[in-house]
Amino acid sequence: MSIRRLSILLLCLSFIAAGCDVLPWSAAPTYIPEEHIPTLIEMTAQALVDGGLVTPPTPNPTAIPTITDTPTITPSPVDTVEPALNVVMDTPVPLTLPDPLPQAEIQIINPGRLSRVISPFNLHVYLAPPKNEQEENSTYMISLYGDDGRILEREVLTREEGESENSHLVMDFNFDITGEAETARLEVSAVDSYNRITSLDSTDVILLSDGNPEIKSILDLYASMIIQQPIPSTLIQGGVLIVQGLTRFAPDDQLLVELVNRDGNQVGSAELPVAEDDLGNGFRPFSGEIPYQVSSSSWIRVQVVARDGKFSGIQQLISVEVLVSP
Repeated sequence: MSIRRLSILLLCLSFIAAGCDVLPWSAAPTYIPEEHIPTLIEMTAQALVDGGLVTPPTPNPTAIPTITDTPTITPSPVDTVEPALNVVMDTPVPLTLPDPLPQAEIQIINPGRLSRVISPFNLHVYLAPPKNEQEENSTYMISLYGDDGRILEREVLTREEGESENSHLVMDFNFDITGEAETARLEVSAVDSYNRITSLDSTDVILLSDGNPEIKSILDLYASMIIQQPIPSTLIQGGVLIVQGLTRFAPDDQLLVELVNRDGNQVGSAELPVAEDDLGNGFRPFSGEIPYQVSSSSWIRVQVVARDGKFSGIQQLISVEVLVSP
């Protein structure tokens, strides 16, 4: 190759090389896989620290992080007929007259005491709403006892859940007697799901086979007996139950207390004297200890009964349910 040709060739190559620096495109970038990015960032940061270009923050020894326990989710309770349980000390408490006075759980409004009635007569009874909202139905028994204790008539009614707000029972009540007149006792009682009487009210009337009825009025709707101890749905231990309350109705100045478990068995009973002290509105206090015998924890109904031995033998009854253990 001649020197001239070599010079021309070298000149052309130099122009081509220079032109490459002004071409409008650039080389495609090289991508870093995503899984390598965190490692690369960490290595870069550490290199900056090691080279003195970045000073890492100094930990504050007093800044102790607060560790919060993992919240516990409490499942919703399963529906049960068991009442809520409160544990209390079973000791005597001073007896005072409640203000305001509570209404009776059952109160016969019509006919009043010693009314003269013919069949059928209008029966009007106040029934307190159920205390236990978990009980769907309430059962009531209306009984008419003759002067020899025989049952002249009986009706069993069920107040269902949707009727719990209706506190008044109004109905016609029939009876049949053989003579011209007869004294009798009209009794209305509430029964729990274990067939135990929870509340009872009664009134004595005169039944007429014919003639003109004479209806007497009642004085008020207040309860005639009040249990202040034990408190419903409490735990009692030790084999002795303290019962205290007030009454304005006490035949022979004493009341019977019976402890009945859910099987219908009596686990304790006693007669309690009623004091002479008038705390107001005719209410007098009663108090006493009732021994009981159970082999294990048991729900029992504490029934306070006013009895006179006539007709059905019971004039009034109130109760509370508690849990007892040996």
